[in-house]
Amino acid sequence: MRNLYLGMIIIILCAFTSTLYGQDLTAEQIVRKAEQSVYPDNFVMRATIETLKSGEVESHMDMEIRYKRDTGTRIELLAPARSHGVRFLQKEGNLWMFNPRAGSGQAIRLSPRASFQGTVFSNRDVGDPQYTTEYTVRVVGRESIDVQGSGQVDAIVVEGIARNAQVAYAKVRLWIRAKDYMILKAEYFAKSGLPFKTVEFTNIRRLAGKERPSVLRMLSMDQKDRVSIMTIHDLVEDPAMADAIFTLSALTR
Repeated sequence: MRNLYLGMIIIILCAFTSTLYGQDLTAEQIVRKAEQSVYPDNFVMRATIETLKSGEVESHMDMEIRYKRDTGTRIELLAPARSHGVRFLQKEGNLWMFNPRAGSGQAIRLSPRASFQGTVFSNRDVGDPQYTTEYTVRVVGRESIDVQGSGQVDAIVVEGIARNAQVAYAKVRLWIRAKDYMILKAEYFAKSGLPFKTVEFTNIRRLAGKERPSVLRMLSMDQKDRVSIMTIHDLVEDPAMADAIFTLSALTR
């Protein structure tokens, strides 16, 4: 009987929390909608990442990214010339890099936490655009935040705890626009519990058939004079993408 009462209390508290924050979806459903507000489940994307230090351009790279949910991510660098043709594969929690100029014919395994080609973005940030696969999420509140070009916006705040030690960040906090579940900002935390990086999703425009953020601005708490900005130039949904391109043999071919 005691367990029955305890179970009823938990159900009531969960229902109260959902009503309190003004939404009926679970935290995972909210985050899935937020993920899809940036990217479709299967896509081909052309993007650039520009890194600035003290306001001066430090590096610039062009890339093509192919992603298929539950299958993998493949990235190919297009510029600068010295990096042209370098390819990356994110699959089943592993990240691999292949440089055709290296001459070895072998892919190198990389850490998801390491910097992506010297930028403020980590390898995980570029290689895996999903949160629900790596974090256990819960709604923790609701806030009004200032958004560039939109003023104060009502946002649902969601926290995610890493499911395993291989994930790039120990914890994430997401601000998701309440009216349509578009992600506005994410804050990443180190194992120490201290804030590590912040990414802002801005410059809404029509991509892959709907309004999406086209600029991701990543700032580091450790390197306050550096910022990396990813600009999405083209994004196309491609549900017919072949699984075969997300293999090590295809990466090194």
